[in-house]
Amino acid sequence: MSLRLADQDPKHFAIKVTFFDQLLVHAIIKSIGAKDEESTNSIANGTLSYDPSDYEKMCLYADCPLVVHIQPLRNIDTSKSSAAQLEQSILNPPKTRNISCCNVDILSIFLGMEDKQKMCIKKRMEPIVEPSMMHRKSWDTLPLLTMELTAERHSLNITHHKALRDANWMKVTLVACYNMFVPFEKDFVYTAASKLPSHGENPPGVVTYSSGYREPRRFNCVNFYPKWESLRSTGESFTQSDQKLQCSLQDVHNEDNIDLSYYLKRILPYHTSVWASFHRTLMLRESADAWLWNHLRNYKWPVEVHIYGESGGYSFMAFLNLFQLLFPGEQTIRLAVPLQWVNPTLMMKECGCDLLLTPNEKPPSVMVERAPPSPVAAIPRASKSSRAVTDSTVGTSVTTTIGQTRATGADENDAFIIVEVRLGRPLKGVVKPPRVIKDELSAMLQEMEKESPKSRFCTGRGQLEEDWHKTVRTAVNSLRKVPYYGATEFCTFNRQLSETRTRVELTTSFWQDAAIFINNSFVVQQYLHSDEVFEELVMMAQACLMKSACGMLLGPAYGQEVDTAVKAARHARQMQDTVHSMELYLKLVVDKPRNADYWRELSTCLKDFDRDWANVCLNKSVVLNPRHPLTLLSKGAMLFEENPLAAEPFFIALLAFNPVWTTVWTITSVYFYKREMYHVADTIMKFAEKVRGERCPEEARFRRSWEHELGDWWDSTPLLPGMCAYYDAADLLLRLRAIPLAEVCMARVLSVYGETAPYYHLIALCCRLRGNFKEAICHLNIAFSKFGEINYLRTLEAECQHRLGNINKAIESFAKAGCCNGSFSILMSLACGDNQRARTILVDLVRRQTSAYAWTALAEDWMKGLVGISEKDIKDSINMTMQQLTAKSCAIASAIQALKVDRRAGKAWAILGRVVNPSARRLYCLQMANMCGWEVSDKEVDTATLPSKYSLCFGVATALRECRCDMCENTRV
Repeated sequence: MSLRLADQDPKHFAIKVTFFDQLLVHAIIKSIGAKDEESTNSIANGTLSYDPSDYEKMCLYADCPLVVHIQPLRNIDTSKSSAAQLEQSILNPPKTRNISCCNVDILSIFLGMEDKQKMCIKKRMEPIVEPSMMHRKSWDTLPLLTMELTAERHSLNITHHKALRDANWMKVTLVACYNMFVPFEKDFVYTAASKLPSHGENPPGVVTYSSGYREPRRFNCVNFYPKWESLRSTGESFTQSDQKLQCSLQDVHNEDNIDLSYYLKRILPYHTSVWASFHRTLMLRESADAWLWNHLRNYKWPVEVHIYGESGGYSFMAFLNLFQLLFPGEQTIRLAVPLQWVNPTLMMKECGCDLLLTPNEKPPSVMVERAPPSPVAAIPRASKSSRAVTDSTVGTSVTTTIGQTRATGADENDAFIIVEVRLGRPLKGVVKPPRVIKDELSAMLQEMEKESPKSRFCTGRGQLEEDWHKTVRTAVNSLRKVPYYGATEFCTFNRQLSETRTRVELTTSFWQDAAIFINNSFVVQQYLHSDEVFEELVMMAQACLMKSACGMLLGPAYGQEVDTAVKAARHARQMQDTVHSMELYLKLVVDKPRNADYWRELSTCLKDFDRDWANVCLNKSVVLNPRHPLTLLSKGAMLFEENPLAAEPFFIALLAFNPVWTTVWTITSVYFYKREMYHVADTIMKFAEKVRGERCPEEARFRRSWEHELGDWWDSTPLLPGMCAYYDAADLLLRLRAIPLAEVCMARVLSVYGETAPYYHLIALCCRLRGNFKEAICHLNIAFSKFGEINYLRTLEAECQHRLGNINKAIESFAKAGCCNGSFSILMSLACGDNQRARTILVDLVRRQTSAYAWTALAEDWMKGLVGISEKDIKDSINMTMQQLTAKSCAIASAIQALKVDRRAGKAWAILGRVVNPSARRLYCLQMANMCGWEVSDKEVDTATLPSKYSLCFGVATALRECRCDMCENTRV
């Protein structure tokens, strides 16, 4: 033991050490200076004997600290002994202000198992009576006490020491009571009570918190040092503990939605009582944890608050929901719980026990009739002293007009308490899966090799045959999108794959999938003895893979079918027919107003010309499905343009709901980078790169191709594996019209990876979507000068030239592009080619990217073969060659196919209005075309109403129902 003073000469001190009313040390010691070395010799000793088998006493020890008092000898009267004077000074602290004290929690030394356990303590001695501001000292200048505790345990008590070692403890800290029914008065006694588990089979014992006091001026209920209630109850002056209670208001469980910030800002400063103290007990047996577990599952934990006065008082109760302590790893819970009027029946129902303390004999009537506030019936909010009002209200029933249960608070709300409950260890530990070492994995694999290959499915390091089918299906879809314009080897893909070794077959022979298929279908260990046998195995696997792929290709198609109306709306948006697309989307949201996806797609469609209505539709989508990643990303991007700070919750939600989708991680990193929060942005990108490096299975990404939600009118930027993540992020943002964030992504690409052809394509798209056509063309010209002729850059240039009205330059750009991939670019480029090649392109287009626009264009192309024939001849099919009749039939079939895709295709209706029979059908088709927005002239209507020559009046072998003349009117059924 030593006592060190800073910047003071050594002096003598009287020291007194007590524990649980037992005097351990009572001696005079000499302090040492700040730079003096500590002596290895003991300067004061004391002993404490305890019985570890006395569990009741050990539970009481857990609720008491080791108390140390010191006092300099210069303040002690020489006529009396130092020990007697020290004891008298401590009992009467105002007589001297130089007594210092500290409280030491020594519970851990009772819960050890070693034969000799040491505990070293270094504590600053704080004055019992807080000095005035002029006489206060800094923390480093307070006396520093060094003490060593040694526990010696007898071997005969090892059973009881094991019970103490395995014991758990429970601590209940009562912070304060807010919004009390009456203002705080020093003449009243504020007492609280709760329960703690007992040491044996007895029911839990009752503990009390006495002498609640007025809230201090600088008291913070979420940041303070709680006090030992066992010391407060005995009248000790210094009762502060070492462990600080520190949290935030968000950590306080508030099931009743109490407005904590309102009441903690001293709105009602005189309606608060503070205890800020705790009780603690041990749970020594395993049955105690089990009992607490079962009790917390079925009941709540009781707390009572009593206000005693001369003329009466009030009694309240509260129920703590400690169910969260049953969760694995949970050992602390902080609660804000409203107070209720004392009710023995309700206490038994909620907590399974009787009242803890005797309630007041004359409590106020619970069922009152509340009226408008008056000086007696309600607590005034004025800043004057409320003493007179309190004297008249305590113990007095309130009578008003409307019958209801009166609130327990000073206002219309209930009073509430803040409580913390802490356990020494969780009731249920966190379960961690055991680590499987490499040798065990090898042994498991050997056992799996012994099994029959037919009944074995290896999912740990391989894939099933279904996954191989998905791989082949992806290859087929990719090959179908390659424009070949007459190359027949791709047309006969299915037939050649099963018969010969063509280039297509070799392209789809993935060696990794073959190796995985071998692992899943054969016992590999039998084929590793020689290269010849292994080569034979590989050839067998190749044959099996080809057979499986052929069966998949010739089998039924898989995948969820999309509604035809949705397809038509997407086709219109991706063909820049925004008005028609909006009409189709509006019809969808009217038919299915609870579908969040339709509202989101309508919002994306509206972003090109009315962002206000787009925001309205997007808000509707967020309300219907607040977790969809595209909805969150689109809403966050729109908010970013107006208020970047308000968009932060949406990007945080994206990270929470999509932990392995690296694209949204990259976008969120760009968002924080734009807000100049560089450390956060770099940290997010590190995690994104880590996920990409580990090749975690990403969520099903949304396809960005034709007929899908993220498809668009331009030819897609080629995003190859291994490219920078910012390319993928910028491409996704442009499809959602989040242009500002996409520009930040491209800035990051330029600063890190430099200029590339995809960079110029994306940056030109940013300018094009903003309406800066000339600036987009400028970027494209720079790309042509650096990277040469690239078709997707030329198609974008052609579209910009077309927007500027430079038709000849647009045709020239399409001619330089050679071939296009997107439907929009293909249909626009038809003007620069010959008619024979145009029909081949259209036939391929309706096969790869079916749409009403492609079928209508094909119908128009067939109608070009009828040039030079009068409308009557076309209508009646006279004076036409066989080739012209074939062209007419193909035009009708193409228009019908267009209407199957989009019922509101006005141009297809107009084509049918020229060529179908009889006249009523032509008139109907023209009316439909007019309703769908296609302009129909009066001449076309007059021509459509002419009677057909192929009726009963002009020929035989024609059905009567086709005639529309007056002669056959009477013969109609």
